[in-house]
Amino acid sequence: MNDKECQLEKAFNKPPSDSVSTVLPTALGRLHIRGPVKPEDLEKYRLAEGLCCFRPPARQHQSLVDLARQDDGLVFTATVADFIISYVTFQKPDYPWWQKRCFPQLLELGSIETDPSWRKMGISTALMEGVFDNPDFTYFEDFIVIAVQFIQSWDLKNTGMSPWTYRQFMLDFFKKFDFVTWETVDPEIREHPCNILLARVGGKTGLKSVKHFTNCCLGTN
Repeated sequence: MNDKECQLEKAFNKPPSDSVSTVLPTALGRLHIRGPVKPEDLEKYRLAEGLCCFRPPARQHQSLVDLARQDDGLVFTATVADFIISYVTFQKPDYPWWQKRCFPQLLELGSIETDPSWRKMGISTALMEGVFDNPDFTYFEDFIVIAVQFIQSWDLKNTGMSPWTYRQFMLDFFKKFDFVTWETVDPEIREHPCNILLARVGGKTGLKSVKHFTNCCLGTN
């Protein structure tokens, strides 16, 4: 068993399935925000065709199911009927720099995506509010959650935004949920000036973990 597996075994416990469960009315139907979703429940859903930023919908659907099966994988969804129209995922860090520097209080927001036909309706905001601004769900207050933003994963084509405009859009969006930028010497992030390391420090995270995270950003850990 490697160090990462040891850390997961000792320190990581998933919250109960559907700890988040909210139904919101929309003009196009009842929106159900829920999670973490069990893999067998994810298999019953269909992924909206517009959810293709990272890979084709069928492959992305299977990727979400596989992630939910992992010991450290968390998938939260926004669904209408049996269609997933938005999702956000969490896991232990997957990028090489952070894999080497993973510690028990660190999680990564792996991806967030909303079907283009449902954008500008506040779906992503409602999903993130259910995860981070929910008085009945405080799980992430025990963690530092990073969100690594790479220009190549942004939907510049459908939005028509320039890279710098999209970068500001992401900063403004994540700021609403207490994510702030952190300086880092991570070589992948430093490959392009638009790339960003964002992090949310949970309210129950100790100073020792914050200092450790700072040193990880600077490569001294």
